[in-house]
Amino acid sequence: MARRATLKDVAAAAGVSVTTVSLVLNDRPARVSTEKREAIAQAVKQLNYVPNQNARSLVTKQSKLVALIVPDIENLFFAALAKCVEDECAAQGYSLIVANSDDSRESEQALLRRLTSRGVDGVLLIPARESCAAGAGAALREDVERVTCPVVLIDRLTQCGWCDAVGFDNYLGGRLAAQYLLEGGHKRIGIVTGDVAESSAADRRRGFVDAIEQAEERFDSALCVSGDYRFDGGYHAADRIIDGGATAVFCCHDVMALGFRQRMAERGLHVTEDMQVIGYDNILRRFGLGLRMTTVEQSVVDLAAAGWGMLGSRIDAVVRGDGDSGAGRPWLASPPGGGVAAFETGAGRLRITRIARAMRVLRITRVTRGAYRRKGRFSAAIRTSKG
Repeated sequence: MARRATLKDVAAAAGVSVTTVSLVLNDRPARVSTEKREAIAQAVKQLNYVPNQNARSLVTKQSKLVALIVPDIENLFFAALAKCVEDECAAQGYSLIVANSDDSRESEQALLRRLTSRGVDGVLLIPARESCAAGAGAALREDVERVTCPVVLIDRLTQCGWCDAVGFDNYLGGRLAAQYLLEGGHKRIGIVTGDVAESSAADRRRGFVDAIEQAEERFDSALCVSGDYRFDGGYHAADRIIDGGATAVFCCHDVMALGFRQRMAERGLHVTEDMQVIGYDNILRRFGLGLRMTTVEQSVVDLAAAGWGMLGSRIDAVVRGDGDSGAGRPWLASPPGGGVAAFETGAGRLRITRIARAMRVLRITRVTRGAYRRKGRFSAAIRTSKG
């Protein structure tokens, strides 16, 4: 095995001191001539020198590693989100470790311990379903409080106001879907949900049902089927909802909507003509699927940018010494009265199609000591295609 080139090797090849090489490669102010800088660059290229990040970490106290823990890497939304988070991290010189918890709290706990021991500078955590269940918030908080680096909860929010968090307003998303179908003249509407023990799925269902009942229409619980965010879930839910006389259905995930549409096709039914189907996430388009599907869009680009923006600022604060890994961990601070402060954010997008209206859909909560509750605003619209 070829020996790895060191800083000393580069210095010897360039005919300068090790200190000079270090200053130049780290872009630090130094009176080094253009000729010497070029000699150093040439030596780096010839020797194929790669900086030792472990050695650099001892000096900078940063690993330049960030972790993203997802519940299910096979879920297209989480896969796309991971890609967008990686792009955000890379732009700032960070590498991303993506870990899969399999929606298990036990696995989540192990990953938090393991990644912390690897010295990551921060963690973006999409909590496991078990951690989001009713009554599980305290246990999740205990797990997160053991982590010694900044943590931001993303997408699935426990809404308990004890940690920095970024996520879409799922209640509003459910309302948007129902309102769209109601305005299309539908009265008997079905829904294929995720696991309502998990807060985001429960919020989508609640928003959907509230919108129907507030329109003075009757919601038939027999037309509510759990699909667990899987293709098979939508496929197997279709017969019950179709046979129940529904003229429209809201599938709380695009992949379930694909499954539902597949079963419709097998029964000789057509979307729009025989039944309106609306999905959630608008994620299939990124993978070349479902291009003609009406869907509520959650922008993974906006979510990744907001999540990394919050985590990156917390990491920078730690580096500056504004918040250390000891008692002062501002990302976990609890304001008086249990309030949560949210920072104002720019315009993002959550769309469905065919309807355009301003809505608050992306909720960003940032915990700060002695702060009060404010809400960031993102815009929403509804956009659809024929089919």
